[in-house]
Amino acid sequence: MEDQSKSEKKSAVSVVIHSFFVVPFIIAIFAVIIFLIARIMTAEPNTARDYLEDVKIGGSTKRWQGAFELSKILSNPDMVPTDDLFVQEMISAFNYAEHDRDARIRQYLAIAMGATGDLRYVETLLNALDESETEVTKASTFALGNLGDKRAVEKLIELLGSGSPQVRLQSVIALGKIGDPYAIPELKKMLMDIEPNVKWDAAIALAKQKDASGKRILLDLLDRKYLDSFPNIDEIEQVQVLMVVINIVPLLSDSDFVEPLTRLKNNDSNLKVREAARKALLNY
Repeated sequence: MEDQSKSEKKSAVSVVIHSFFVVPFIIAIFAVIIFLIARIMTAEPNTARDYLEDVKIGGSTKRWQGAFELSKILSNPDMVPTDDLFVQEMISAFNYAEHDRDARIRQYLAIAMGATGDLRYVETLLNALDESETEVTKASTFALGNLGDKRAVEKLIELLGSGSPQVRLQSVIALGKIGDPYAIPELKKMLMDIEPNVKWDAAIALAKQKDASGKRILLDLLDRKYLDSFPNIDEIEQVQVLMVVINIVPLLSDSDFVEPLTRLKNNDSNLKVREAARKALLNY
């Protein structure tokens, strides 16, 4: 009987603990989870102003992450604030970050400014081309290419003589996007660059202006065997190169491109490449 009584007491204590501690604890946990889910579902997404605020007053990690998010969100025209205050705050944040040890802040802010399409950022980006930090120079060059303003042409031409292959490459690409005939003689010189990527994009930039000076290079780029000779270029990158060149060469109206385009249309392993080649051939 005594053992039975002890057992009943233990059982009662267990019930009390379960009722007054365990069950409320579980309920509380579920309540917190439901609250967090509801908060996530109802929370409004961050805006460009929110991320700019992170850049201005956040800690070191928060600042570069805010700049990175700006570089993404401002590529959506619907998310770009156009008021003078936002533009001035972006420029101020970019200039202030010159003293920051983390170059990523200026790098991503430069890309963000270029993504807006707002020409009020041109002068700021032009000034940044004199940076000693290569990544910032590359990003500013890329941004100026996206803005497409001819005020950048002379400065970009100067950068074609940079000792950094990546800076030369971004300058060639930017000049190709801007499309100013003034740059054609300098782009022709880049066809002899020691770096394959630089001369390839020089040929593409010239073709965009219907200049066939890079014809030999473009013919090579339509040849899978040629691309295979560069082991660092994987299949995805090969397809990207082919698609760009296939879409560019009809601008030159040169029948020498018919044979390589036909070969790609009939034999290439990639469906997108075959279809692009087929459409390109309709121009001949």
